[in-house]
Amino acid sequence: MNKQILAPIPLQGRIDVFDFLRSLMIFFVIVLHVSMTYMLDCPPWWYVISNKTSPVFIFIVNLLDIFMMPVLFFISGYFTPASYIKKGTNGFLKDKMKHILLPWILGILVIIPLYPFFLGKSTNDMMGLLKENPFYLFNSQGYLWYLGILFLFLLAYTLYARFIPPSSTRTTISNQRNSLFLLACIVLSVICASLSTTFITSFDNWYYFAYVFNLKPAKIITYLSLFILGVYAWQTKWFVRDGWMPSISLWRILAIGTVTCYLVLRLLILPNYDFPGLDKLIPVFDAVCSYTTLLYLLLIGMKFQASRVSGWLVNISPYSYGIYWIHMPLTILYLQLINELNVPIFIKWLSGIFVTCFLSWLISKYILKKLPLLREMF
Repeated sequence: MNKQILAPIPLQGRIDVFDFLRSLMIFFVIVLHVSMTYMLDCPPWWYVISNKTSPVFIFIVNLLDIFMMPVLFFISGYFTPASYIKKGTNGFLKDKMKHILLPWILGILVIIPLYPFFLGKSTNDMMGLLKENPFYLFNSQGYLWYLGILFLFLLAYTLYARFIPPSSTRTTISNQRNSLFLLACIVLSVICASLSTTFITSFDNWYYFAYVFNLKPAKIITYLSLFILGVYAWQTKWFVRDGWMPSISLWRILAIGTVTCYLVLRLLILPNYDFPGLDKLIPVFDAVCSYTTLLYLLLIGMKFQASRVSGWLVNISPYSYGIYWIHMPLTILYLQLINELNVPIFIKWLSGIFVTCFLSWLISKYILKKLPLLREMF
């Protein structure tokens, strides 16, 4: 497809394609969390587990897990230099503490303690867990891990910018140099993901860092590299007029091809056949897919940014952060309430997505965006 068909993003102001993708990724986060309840072989630590399951939801969970967080980390990185230049070091840190750090801590201290009550447990159960492990709430932060890790990335960028201040003058560079930088990020991610699964823990395992941060060792360097790639993309004018505009047809082939290989390997080959060492390819394909799907989704977003669906998601974007922050307790509560109903699981699944999205949007728009103090954070 000719690159001229893609509408370039503006140099300044709101960027609709990023607003559209941010809202879409938050929607997919909700879809993933609802799907986990109904997936075959749901992990035992999940909050609500249905006694009726389907392998369809294993496919959905594994597919969405490939690209949701890579897109969000890239977008966060893309806006970071401009925010730092505009606010300066102190203003930037103050802003990120207010919008990232405080919601993260508030969510851990206010939202996470609600989970046991939604699941029919008592205050004594919670107190017992806290007595056994004072950091229980931080270790159980679940989806809020993203805010903690993002704040660490922003803090690291602040330290970097103190020594090498970002320039407000953005410059285009050759396609070859852009491709080499992208390739370097991919190679670094593949190497680190492979090493982590060899020397730290298995691909799907979580790790508690400094008592309060949750992360997946197999993915953390990939996320950091994608954040850095976003910073680099802003500085070198990716996707703007006269900037680097990769071929959508090429990245369509790469994205579909790598994702297909990953899903076939993970869902069909490894569970059914014993090929020693083949599991080592999982972190490799996951890291590569993070980049191929990111680029393809960005280009798809640019192609369809004038569509009705895109416009609707752009309008929701101001509330997407609040939707993300509040969605999990609503998901748990609703799925627990309908868990014993004798209705098809696909009806439960669809209703879980709709109810969670709608209630999260209502709370984000009319509470988180309206109440004093909260509206300063969201």
